[in-house]
Amino acid sequence: MPIKKTHATYFFLPDRQWLYRASLVMLVTLSALLLIMSKTNNPAVAGLRTHITDAVTPVLEVTASPMNAVHNAGVWLVELVHMHSENIALKNEKIELLKWQAQAKAMQAENESLRALLKVVPAKKSTYITSHIVSDLGGPYVHSALINSGSTQGIKKDEAVVSENGLMGRVMDVGTSSARILLLSDMNSHIPVIAEHAHEKSILVGNNTDVPTLSYLSADSKIKVGERIVTSGDGGIFPQGIPVGVVTSVTKGTVKVQPYVDASVVEYVSVIDYSF
Repeated sequence: MPIKKTHATYFFLPDRQWLYRASLVMLVTLSALLLIMSKTNNPAVAGLRTHITDAVTPVLEVTASPMNAVHNAGVWLVELVHMHSENIALKNEKIELLKWQAQAKAMQAENESLRALLKVVPAKKSTYITSHIVSDLGGPYVHSALINSGSTQGIKKDEAVVSENGLMGRVMDVGTSSARILLLSDMNSHIPVIAEHAHEKSILVGNNTDVPTLSYLSADSKIKVGERIVTSGDGGIFPQGIPVGVVTSVTKGTVKVQPYVDASVVEYVSVIDYSF
C-alpha cells in the first residue's frame, strides 16, 4: 500500500531541491572559508589543502587522459598523412632518378666506346668518320653490316672500318646516307697484313667462318700460335698497324686468325680515309 504522507514525513524527508541548494551553499561557503584561511598561512589549512590536492590529482589525471589521447591521436594522424605525402614524393623522385641513372649509364657506355675508337684510329695521315651500325646484313654467303653514313658524310668505297678493338672490315658499297661494310670473315675479303713478331707479310682471306686464314705465306714461315697480326699498309688503302687478330692455329701450312673484333656486338665504328 502507498505510504500516506504526513506533516512528520515532510519534516524528516525534506524536499530534495532544498537539500541540493543547501549542499551547494555549504560547498561554496566552505570553499570561500578555505580560500580566506589559505591567505592566513595557517599550517592546518595548508595541510588540508595538500591532502585535498593529493586526493583530486589522480581524478584529474584520469579525466585528462582521454583528452590527451584524443590530442595525441590527432597529432599522429596529421604526421601519418604528412609521411604518406613524403613517401609518394620520394617514390616519384626515385623513379626520376632511375631514369636519369639509366640515361647516364647509356651515355657512359657510348662515351667509353667512342673513346676506345680514338685509340685504334691512326693519328697521322688519316681522317675518320664515326658511324652507328643500324643493321646486320650477314647471311650464309655474305657477311656484312650497314652503317648510317654515306657519301654525304664523306664515306668512300674500300675505306677501312674499325671498332674499339681493331679492324672490322672495309667499305663495300656507298649510298647517299648509308654504306655497307664487308666484314673480315666474308669470303670476298682480302686484307694486306703482317705478323708483328715474325715480320712476315701475307693476305688475310675470309672464308665465311669466324676464323679467316693467312694466304701467300712462304714455305719456311716462322709464324706461330699467339702471333699478333696487324695491317701492313700495302696498297695504300689501309693505314699501317691497325690490330687485326691473333694466330690461333698453324696446321699443315694453314694459319688461322681469330679477329679481335666480334662484329655481332659492335655498335659504333670509324671509317678511315687514308687516300691522300
